[in-house]
Amino acid sequence: MDDTRYPCPACGAPADLSAGCSGCRRAPDPTAAEVVRLSRQVAELEPEVERARRAYTELAGRLTAVSRRRAELAAVVRAGLAAPVVARPVSLVGPPPFIGPGSGVAAGSRPGAAETSTRTVQGLLFVLGGLLLGTAAVVFTAVAWAAVGVAGRALILAAFTALALGVPLLAVRRGLRGTAETFAAVGLLLVVLDGYAAWSVDLAGVAGWPGSRYAALVGGASAAVAVVYGRWSGLTGPWFAALLAVQPALPLLAAEAGWGAAGWAMVLLGVALLNLAVLAALRGREGVAQFVGRVLAGVAQGTALLGAAGCAAVP
Repeated sequence: MDDTRYPCPACGAPADLSAGCSGCRRAPDPTAAEVVRLSRQVAELEPEVERARRAYTELAGRLTAVSRRRAELAAVVRAGLAAPVVARPVSLVGPPPFIGPGSGVAAGSRPGAAETSTRTVQGLLFVLGGLLLGTAAVVFTAVAWAAVGVAGRALILAAFTALALGVPLLAVRRGLRGTAETFAAVGLLLVVLDGYAAWSVDLAGVAGWPGSRYAALVGGASAAVAVVYGRWSGLTGPWFAALLAVQPALPLLAAEAGWGAAGWAMVLLGVALLNLAVLAALRGREGVAQFVGRVLAGVAQGTALLGAAGCAAVP
């Protein structure tokens, strides 16, 4: 098509870029000729744009339908994995579906997972809350202890301890075992802080006792509480707390006796025998926690035996 011809903008007669208007003899107008050329291009492009718009609308609708169907099937798969297995699964013809990134099914929903993704977020918040609670209890006991009376101190620490030891029981029922372990550790720490609080206010005259004897009694009582709490709650952390808390009990009791090297050798031998009993109790039990317990008890036993041998060699 000739792009040099155009209608004259003044009179409407045919015109071209070489001779101008054939009616009013107006000089050639390149701008008018460009407007005519662009108008033809617009007329050609409009149908193509309409076809592209219809294709986009169709593809967007198909994408929405496919995405909705994928989300529905992923929800069915997650629900099936979360439900308890009551019968053998029916074998399906074809390869198993891919469950992972990009499939719409959360990888954390596999069978045997301790917590789903939502519970993981809840567990993280509970852990942070437990750490803040323990920090607040330590700061209160060390800094703000003298700001309240004896009754207020006892009430606040008792409330903190009861709360920290009560939350794990609820968390275990909800399946948040990691959160329960964290709060149980905080609660057992508060039991030790309760012992310090009783010493600082001279509860029942304990401030007049030798410090080593009182510390040994606090450690032994904390270990006993940890054992009872571990059996009651079914958690693993309290057993480790009991193992650690009971280690210095015998040496602290013997600190004020003024025994010589031979007496200390017997005391350390008693600590070694205590750890040997723990190793015997954990024998034949499988699991990461049992392995860590055996390692800790073995290290404590070896250290106590080395100390006992050193004390025995002194005379």
